[in-house]
Amino acid sequence: MSENILFKNYTSQDYVKFAEQTANWIKTTGKIGRTGKLWLQSPDSKENFDDYPMLTPKSIYGGSAGVALFYLRLYQVTKNIEYLDEAKSAAKEIISTYEGVSFYERVLKLKATEDKLVHVKNMPGWIAGFSNGTTGQAYFILKLYEITKDENYIDFARKVADDVISVAKTTEEGIHWSEQLDYCGDGSYIPYFAELYRVTKDEKYVDAARKFGNYLLTKGKPAPNGGTFWNVVDLTIIDFPKDVFWVNLAHGTSGVGFIFTLIYNLTKEEKFLNAAKEAAKYIQGIAVGDENAVLVPYLDSLERGPSTEFYYLSQCHGPAGTSLLFHALYDITGEKEYFDWVLKLSRGIIKAGAPENFSRGYWQSQALCCGTPGILEHFVSVYKLTGEKEFLEYAERTAKTVVGQSFVEDADGDIYHQKNARRWSGAWWRTIPTDVHSYTGLYIGTAGNAWTLLSLAAAQNNEKLIETVEYDFFK
Repeated sequence: MSENILFKNYTSQDYVKFAEQTANWIKTTGKIGRTGKLWLQSPDSKENFDDYPMLTPKSIYGGSAGVALFYLRLYQVTKNIEYLDEAKSAAKEIISTYEGVSFYERVLKLKATEDKLVHVKNMPGWIAGFSNGTTGQAYFILKLYEITKDENYIDFARKVADDVISVAKTTEEGIHWSEQLDYCGDGSYIPYFAELYRVTKDEKYVDAARKFGNYLLTKGKPAPNGGTFWNVVDLTIIDFPKDVFWVNLAHGTSGVGFIFTLIYNLTKEEKFLNAAKEAAKYIQGIAVGDENAVLVPYLDSLERGPSTEFYYLSQCHGPAGTSLLFHALYDITGEKEYFDWVLKLSRGIIKAGAPENFSRGYWQSQALCCGTPGILEHFVSVYKLTGEKEFLEYAERTAKTVVGQSFVEDADGDIYHQKNARRWSGAWWRTIPTDVHSYTGLYIGTAGNAWTLLSLAAAQNNEKLIETVEYDFFK
């Protein structure tokens, strides 16, 4: 009897094969820039992304730096030089078109707009930050340096960090760059400084992190249910009610707490560790669930209290991202309480019905940022932390969902066979569920799905690969 493909249990070799099929599809979207490689951010979309800050051509979120980081990882796995060449070509384009400090001088002075993309365009700190700006691009190139040892790459990585530091605004409290201090804004420079310090041992990156940390400390406020919260993004700019604020990784207190753990690891100053612990207490104080499984609300308000009908489940606003704070605190302190909260948040994802059942805050985005691949990346990380079969099984179960959401076209004129090219299509806009496209990028689309399949394959084989910046600091 022939094997039933729907009954198949995927192996690590299958995940690598799927990733190579993904690379084949991404290749069809490639284009040549001024000196090197770029990829169309959304080849089946008619939208013009020229001034779309979340899909800038070279960004790590939805542009060439993220795609190239995926190719670099695939090269690690397969040793196929073609993938390394793709990454190098992308690096050449990024380096040759680098604007320098003028990028920040231009972006951080942008005026407000009434455009439909108001939620991004009115937040200069997000446009300049790691996801969309030059430090995310430099992170990819730093990883390329670590693999190739080409000094041109480390020189560029340092240049980018030095330029960021040179345009910082100095106050009595410390330094900052914009009015968006969250993990997507000014706070996103800290993981890049930490990465660069690890390679260069240059204390100026520690000093910059310390000064920003001092500034960020002044923004915390006591929370009604215990701990300290940080409301570091003015959501009225993007038409939210004036009393609400975000809670989780990308823009809220758990992300701020994670930043404080990184600053503590750099400086060993207890005030930053204490701030991270205060952030954790705040999250614990508003979490909803039981002794085994919890979720954290999307929104909080000092007037109305935390929202109780809206929970994200993936990385940007969900447990996959919020657990990073507790994971980091466990690494630092060894205290079981933080370890237990990583598990509680993880089990909250499953109890909520993921990965199979979608909901208001876990929709079919197919994105590492907010969809199923972000959950897969999380479960792989928790399996590596715990070594427990429970979380490996969760990861394998989630991987099956990730693969099942992909699309492979029929071979030309042959419905019996398929092309050797795989992609994912998703509704990245949560509030526009009919706006479904295939995106090439790492955090927004196809490259990110394949990235997480490689994460699982590496965990199954006990292999170490380059990581996205969120997962690059754990023991």
